[in-house]
Amino acid sequence: EVAMATFEHDADITLRDDDAGAKKQKTEQENGHGHSHEHRTKPGEGIVALGTVTLGGATFMIDREGQIEAGKESTFGVELISGTATPSAAWLANPDGAKLCEPVTSEDHNLHWHFKVLPLMPVKKSKFVLRVGTEEAVVDFVRGAAPCNDGILTVLKAAHAAEWRGYLELKLHGDAGDLELWLYTVPAVFGVGGWGGVSGKPTPFDVPKETVVRLSFPSHPGKTLEMRVRNTDKNEDEDGTPNMRGGGTNYFIFPGETGQDPEWIKGETWRGVATLAFEVDGKSYACDPFVLVPHEAL
Repeated sequence: EVAMATFEHDADITLRDDDAGAKKQKTEQENGHGHSHEHRTKPGEGIVALGTVTLGGATFMIDREGQIEAGKESTFGVELISGTATPSAAWLANPDGAKLCEPVTSEDHNLHWHFKVLPLMPVKKSKFVLRVGTEEAVVDFVRGAAPCNDGILTVLKAAHAAEWRGYLELKLHGDAGDLELWLYTVPAVFGVGGWGGVSGKPTPFDVPKETVVRLSFPSHPGKTLEMRVRNTDKNEDEDGTPNMRGGGTNYFIFPGETGQDPEWIKGETWRGVATLAFEVDGKSYACDPFVLVPHEAL
């Protein structure tokens, strides 16, 4: 019951599972930045960044597009951050090492590779495996998780608790160069029955409203920015829905009233590598680098 009660107050989350949600999203499109974006990510689809791995002396970022299901072809993106090695194959495997699909080679897009996997058996406990030379890395693809605000979802880690995982969703509006960020302890989940008896809806990871979230961009040396609450009263989202719960919130924006210059991050073809960090009560939270593009490009 507690879980249900908190969801009633998650005014910041708009899931597209009812007409009101659809209308609300449409209003946001038309009013949020003065013009409408026709494209909407379908529930459960979208990009989920899965972190980085180091193989053959090179570091790669990995993400997936949409959900991974038996009998459906899915795409994993792999991008080189540092080093010179080239991935040779990828597949899905169960904990015992059994392959759920044939290892595939990739389409090469200039230091960015697409691996299209087709699992033939249920994927419940499987992981994504990437091979570079003779080395392999195993990555959790966070089954069922998906962005729910048309941003890019990625895994959040805590320096003080190696096993802990949270999630963040970052949305770049290319037309205005502004950013919205949501933090979750549990992401929106699709197609796996949900967690805690509630299918779909995420659980906010509320942090003190004074928190400052710092973004840096390995792709743009020297470029950093800070995200803060819109205000310390209700911290409304772009629909005007309050997002403050007892002095805590999971919603941050850039540039807001901070006076920071968004010009360098503008443009619907902008593309960069982002990483994010913040501190709460002396504890550090951060994510691995991931590819950030405007939501208009998703």
